Amino acid sequence: MFDEFDNQEAEVQLEAKIEEKKEQEIQPEEAKAGVQLQEESLKPASIPFGHLLFWSFIASFFSVANPLFTSLATNLQTQNLYAGWAMTQGQVAYGQFYGTSGMLYYVIAWLGNLFMGSLLFAVLQFLALFIAGIFLFQFIYQMTGKKVLAQQLLPLFYLLVITLGFGGLYASIFVLPFIMWSLNFLARYVNDRVGDNGFILLGAIGALAFMVDPFTSIVFYGLVFLVWTIFHIARKRLARGFYQFLASLLGFSLVFYPLGYYTVWKGTFGVAISQVTYSFESLGLQVSDLPTLLIMGGLFVGLGFLTALVMGMVSLVEKNAKPFRYFGGLGILTLLLVNIFLPSQGNFQLLPMIPFVMILLAIWFNKNFSEGRHTRKRRTPSIWKNYFVGNLFLPVLAMAFLVASPVVQRYLLAGEEEAERAVVSKYIREESAKDDKIYAWDSTARLYQSTGRLSAATILSPKLYLDTEENKILLGNQLDANLPRYIVVNKKVPLLGKVKKIISSNYKKIGLDTSQFKLYELK
Repeated sequence: MFDEFDNQEAEVQLEAKIEEKKEQEIQPEEAKAGVQLQEESLKPASIPFGHLLFWSFIASFFSVANPLFTSLATNLQTQNLYAGWAMTQGQVAYGQFYGTSGMLYYVIAWLGNLFMGSLLFAVLQFLALFIAGIFLFQFIYQMTGKKVLAQQLLPLFYLLVITLGFGGLYASIFVLPFIMWSLNFLARYVNDRVGDNGFILLGAIGALAFMVDPFTSIVFYGLVFLVWTIFHIARKRLARGFYQFLASLLGFSLVFYPLGYYTVWKGTFGVAISQVTYSFESLGLQVSDLPTLLIMGGLFVGLGFLTALVMGMVSLVEKNAKPFRYFGGLGILTLLLVNIFLPSQGNFQLLPMIPFVMILLAIWFNKNFSEGRHTRKRRTPSIWKNYFVGNLFLPVLAMAFLVASPVVQRYLLAGEEEAERAVVSKYIREESAKDDKIYAWDSTARLYQSTGRLSAATILSPKLYLDTEENKILLGNQLDANLPRYIVVNKKVPLLGKVKKIISSNYKKIGLDTSQFKLYELK
């Protein structure tokens, strides 16, 4: 019996030695693979220029700057087109037309209308989206270390931009290169690729972003400051964070003050500050109505923003990715809350959420995403499958709705209105001089360019920016002082009391065969 026991013990010892030897052989291979993976992660990934060029072209081709799609423009898009055209006629932003975008955005709009009509505007948007895609790819690669994941997320980014910002030309699209560069910089910082002095450049880029889209940049960089302060407190290096804050302020000042001096020179600095902060001044003055809230909520869920928020926040992440997870979650929640209490302008109000959504999508998909040299290691679900199936294919419906809405509105719901608008436009163009000014009390600013006549008031349409009493008084006073040659009134847009008095006292009605528009000429 003892002999049998000794034999069993010898077999166990032999098996243990064999297992130990196997582990000793495997460990160097794993260590070698780990070192090799680390070395590969340090190498810069090749940028998929083909994908970026293709998607940037698609997004810009369907821009309302393209004459084929100009008729699909929203109210704000028509005002952005007018801004560029008016500046080529010698008008000055903020002083002669109302705008909440930054000064650099209006410079871009002016450049986009210098020749080829407004087609150059679409070309500039193409460049903005192309550059934004480069920095987004680099950011996701820096955060996850996975090139294929970063590459697969790019089409999703462009689809969100195309659908939410259908027709393009929004300031929140042109600010994306600066936002994505900043994300990439922060990812490089947490990976020890850049030093503290680099925050001078971050501040300078932040100033450029503010000069393009003040609203988006204030939210974005405000949250950067908040999250990075917590980040430094958690790592017990608050003094270092304070130094970075001062460096950012220096960079911001070096860019903002020289560029901002232009508005001082033109005498529009005070007006510009008032207009670019309109979004914050109007906050809470008029909560979005129930149908708008339902549409916004439906898009928030349908496009997968809610799923990205939940999955991104519950997914396990590496230490260096934690600041981005909290940053993405705070960004989405902040913008959702702000949009609820902002006067409704359109679905494009969700555009500023896209950078934050992309952060959380990258974290969510990175959880089960692997890439390697062997086919076995690549057997992970495509992010497209995760995105669409994970959201019960609701993104397909949401994106179809966003693209179909302007088409249905233009050709089915507002076809008669557009036809009558063309009749009014033709009459004004034929009966007025080029230096005559008009005012379109309409739901769009399209009449100005179609007639070739400038607006007599800075607020181009009563459907935007009239949520404050200050702006209502401003519009009434300007119409009273300038008395445009023609005033076009869309019956669906209620008139202000003061405007009614101005029309009844100074204008006569022109008999046109239109049921939805009234045309008044100065007596």
